[in-house]
Amino acid sequence: MTRTQREYIHRINRVMDYIDMHLGDPLPLETLAEVAAFSKYHFHRIFYALRGETPGQYIQRLRLNRAARLLLGNRDAPVTEVALDSGFTDGAAFSRAFRLAYGTSPSAFRIKYRNLGTMDRKESTAEVSTRRYDNGISQSEGGRDMPQLQMEPIPAQSVTVVEKPEMTLAYVRHTGPYFGDTELFGRLFGVLYGWAQPRNLIHPETTETIIIYHDDPSTVPEEKLRVSCCIAVPADTEVSGETGRMTLEAGTYAEARFTVDATQFGGAWNWVYGVWLPESGYQPDDKLCYEKYPPHGAGEMPDGSPERPFIVDICVPVKPL
Repeated sequence: MTRTQREYIHRINRVMDYIDMHLGDPLPLETLAEVAAFSKYHFHRIFYALRGETPGQYIQRLRLNRAARLLLGNRDAPVTEVALDSGFTDGAAFSRAFRLAYGTSPSAFRIKYRNLGTMDRKESTAEVSTRRYDNGISQSEGGRDMPQLQMEPIPAQSVTVVEKPEMTLAYVRHTGPYFGDTELFGRLFGVLYGWAQPRNLIHPETTETIIIYHDDPSTVPEEKLRVSCCIAVPADTEVSGETGRMTLEAGTYAEARFTVDATQFGGAWNWVYGVWLPESGYQPDDKLCYEKYPPHGAGEMPDGSPERPFIVDICVPVKPL
């Protein structure tokens, strides 16, 4: 294990220790990122890539385990008190989460396992919680496309670390669900290209397309997710209508090149954050990351199928660890 890998693991372990010590307190993502000394823009991805669950899922699982122990260990404590002691601020939300994890209400759980020994002979509190919690997560998020994607890390073809100048982007932005919606991305780029072509801003052999995902889909409600479809334009470009203008900061970026079909983006991102970064000697810088697609000639436009996969550079701002 390299020094960088040990440092990444040390920081995530520090966060897990902090969570254990403050399980009954509010645990906002910004605070956990500070404890880890990682950028708030990238901490969530690093935690997920190294631990296999989001910080929110990890906290929820531990709080539910604690609640189960309190329900069985102190049978006189009201359910609301158990919820508050476990870090839940709302009794109704606790009951919903507990039912999702254990398949029954907190009160019914307490009755079912009236004697600790009855449960211990078959499975521990932690085991039943983990099994049912994981099942509940996959069911509850089944409406999103994330569980259907290939999330196992997929190695990049190459990774280079480069200095990038400030870049002005023209964009068309969408707020709401976007996973697997190829028609949506086609419409967004259609609007962008329809605006850019009459202004002579599209050059088929050199124009790269960029997609910026402003929010992490595991921490932001689906209906509030923001995605911007972009092209680089001169800094003084006037925008109008649905087209906006933004600046991508200069800095040091890692560019990881992948050839993937439409189901493999999650695995590519997880490889960058869970495999390459901990071995690289770098940590994420406090800037936006994005996907960059090279120009395509006529008739070569990929569609994400195995026959016409996407070539994409995942670009992550980095700084020395």
